[in-house]
Amino acid sequence: MTDLVSFVPPATSTGQSAAASASTLADNFDTFLTILTAQIQNQDPLEPLDSTQFTEQLVQFSGVEQQIRTNQSMEALIAATRANAGASLSGYLGSTAEVDASGAAFNGEPINWRFALPRDAQSSRITVTNADGDVLYSQDAPKTAGAHDFVWNGQLTGGATAPPGPYYLNVVASDGENERIEVDHSVMAHITGIDLTHGEPALTTSNGVYAYSDIRRFVSN
Repeated sequence: MTDLVSFVPPATSTGQSAAASASTLADNFDTFLTILTAQIQNQDPLEPLDSTQFTEQLVQFSGVEQQIRTNQSMEALIAATRANAGASLSGYLGSTAEVDASGAAFNGEPINWRFALPRDAQSSRITVTNADGDVLYSQDAPKTAGAHDFVWNGQLTGGATAPPGPYYLNVVASDGENERIEVDHSVMAHITGIDLTHGEPALTTSNGVYAYSDIRRFVSN
């Protein structure tokens, strides 16, 4: 089975998890108490430890501990939210969705891309590139304003068939004054599953994994 291609942006790292932070804090607190006990046992009777500083250090440790507990509660809340999201998203299984993306995975089945011109173009051309940006296929594209479908069956320039992997659509268009026209790209994909392993809810489709936030609309069940 071919591994699924993910188009979900990686989650931003926020550092250690609350559990790891709690473990680190416990180790540090044990070290702190050991050092503090040694200082008390060996303090100069004529210059005893400042009780104010001692209290401030304990308060700082207590504040960090409270923050870690808050983070643990937030992690539990996020986990519960993801579980609820998975249950609600399951209703979209079997639907076709329009995804705000130019990338799609080719696995032998045609990719149904869609692009929209905001106004008529003087020239317009479709290109399909690989993940490295190499142009593997190109052809003339419609020039009239509006939405257009482009179904790619994996054919490369020269007649060969593309191997499985991610590919990207780019439509370059310009008007009569040779000004570039911004073209909107999307993918029409069939939803086959729910993926909660990313930093945000995602949908598994026939053309890869996409973030739920990138879904523009659901077309049919």
